[in-house]
Amino acid sequence: MADNQEYSAGRVFPSLPRTTRGQPIVLGAGAKGDEIIYCAGHSVYTVRIADNVCTDVYTEHSHPTTVCKQAPSGFYNASADSVGNVRLWDTTQKTHILKNQFQMIAGPIRDLVWSDDSKRLAAVGEGRERFGHAILFDTGTSNGDLSGQSRPVSSIDIRPVRPYRLITGSEDNTVAIFEGPPFKFKTLFHDIHTRFVWVVRYAPDGQLFASASADGKVVLFEGTNGEKVAELIDEKAKGNAHTGSVFGLSWSPCGQKIATASGDKTVKIWNVAERKLEQTITFGNAVEDQQLTALWTKEGLISVNLAGFIYRLEDGQIKKTVYGHNKPLTNVVLSADKGQLLTSDSDGHITRWTLASGDSIRVTPQIHKTQISGMALTADGTLITVGFDDSLQFAKNVLEGNAQVKPEATKLSSQPLGVASNKDGSLVAVACNKSVAVFKNGSKCCEAPIKYVATCVAVAEAKGYVAVGGDDQKVHIYKLASGALNEEKTLDHSGLLTALAFSPDFEHLAATDANRKVVAYAVGKDFVRANEKEWTFHTARANCVAWAPSGRRLATGGIDTNVIVWDLDHSGEHPIIIRAAHPMSPVNGVVWLSDSTLYSIGQDSNIKEWHLKV
Repeated sequence: MADNQEYSAGRVFPSLPRTTRGQPIVLGAGAKGDEIIYCAGHSVYTVRIADNVCTDVYTEHSHPTTVCKQAPSGFYNASADSVGNVRLWDTTQKTHILKNQFQMIAGPIRDLVWSDDSKRLAAVGEGRERFGHAILFDTGTSNGDLSGQSRPVSSIDIRPVRPYRLITGSEDNTVAIFEGPPFKFKTLFHDIHTRFVWVVRYAPDGQLFASASADGKVVLFEGTNGEKVAELIDEKAKGNAHTGSVFGLSWSPCGQKIATASGDKTVKIWNVAERKLEQTITFGNAVEDQQLTALWTKEGLISVNLAGFIYRLEDGQIKKTVYGHNKPLTNVVLSADKGQLLTSDSDGHITRWTLASGDSIRVTPQIHKTQISGMALTADGTLITVGFDDSLQFAKNVLEGNAQVKPEATKLSSQPLGVASNKDGSLVAVACNKSVAVFKNGSKCCEAPIKYVATCVAVAEAKGYVAVGGDDQKVHIYKLASGALNEEKTLDHSGLLTALAFSPDFEHLAATDANRKVVAYAVGKDFVRANEKEWTFHTARANCVAWAPSGRRLATGGIDTNVIVWDLDHSGEHPIIIRAAHPMSPVNGVVWLSDSTLYSIGQDSNIKEWHLKV
């Protein structure tokens, strides 16, 4: 998105790759070898390997994306989706002009490949009439039907030198060779593998290619005619390369080594000339430690596990791990020193981000096993959360070290939809389905039964107020006195309340609702409306709200994909609208770093930084 005079886009902390258990994922590499390209949701991400800076997000697919590869020339990307479409788009400009779109097969595409001259493109997957197709890049003219295998094809590669060959690996346990162009079926290898062939890859010089399968075998073939040359065997793996499915295989840029990634939770590095194992990198014992891909670039070796974590491997060790999320983000909070962010997703995972470096780490153990519906963070670093498991959790030391926590749980009487806290955490209010509960110093001090469903909550301890939004289209203002909640006032809205927030000085209360409205109330003036005109610039439900540190501006995010910044001093004027802040994705949370910088989170699993003109 182009920057404009009112704001500019900053960094993007991108989604992790989306994964499926028992299925490999395919990473692409930039033509220069310094970037990886992967798919998540409807988007394609280009991420710099050295520092994990997301240099580009492509969001033009209308169906979930599956694989993306960059042409050797570096000028075009080919990205594929779950209905068989391949989009060819320009990489040299931010607007990503679409060169062409073709439907290669009638089903999800699992892998695709460019020829070395960037003139031909072939794709394979789960088609109905055919499982693969090759075309000429410029015109889309057919350059060969890849038939000959009887089940979906998971992998394809092309010989990087002439005479060209296409190789494919299929769920019918076979490896096929096609000669051309135009590409015609040449040979099928039936008896090499006994289970699904997940990946086939050519060596950089084209003299050899390798196949890897769910049977744990890695086999080397001669590059032109496909005679079997050797198997890579680890004696500890019962005569195979791995004890589990081999999901990933990649040749080193020099062609002397092969890296393989497996469901046995290891990545192994092999010396090709000597046919022997050089190194084994072990990742852990959890199911999530299964390795689903390997990619060897000029910057080093990359692998991805079942949770989507991206590992950078060097000298037989894990040099760096990129954590994050690949499920919709639900909440975001900022540390008191403004150096760290905490985000939660719909699976209940929490990630801590260091803003200066962009580094991330997963909070462990998992505090909630279900979606987290509300988060608050105290000045001393205690994380307060509520989730769909009907519990309130206090987790100390979440900002320290490796984010290992020992949460203390309190069972709630009904499902919570929001939580709010004062700065030191001594006062916590929870909005539940059937009640509003207040906790002091970790213990429940009162609980008020309600006749509506509480959807959001905010506290202003200095004023003694607890504000609760409900599905009855009202903001309920409670006074907390003598350990009891007394309802003092209701503020009418025209839709279900979605978010509430008191300003830092507690002089204003902001409320958003499902009918697009954003309202600022003056607390000291009996909650009269503080904005001159109606704030209804959202075109769909407003989801979230946050105040800038000065208390003059507030930001809201909506289902309409926009982030809008409102100014109380100029409440009758047009606000700053960051259109398509999260393209094709609702905005689920906003938080301010300073009066000129804010972060937004979305259903697309991305965290985005925005700089505003003060």
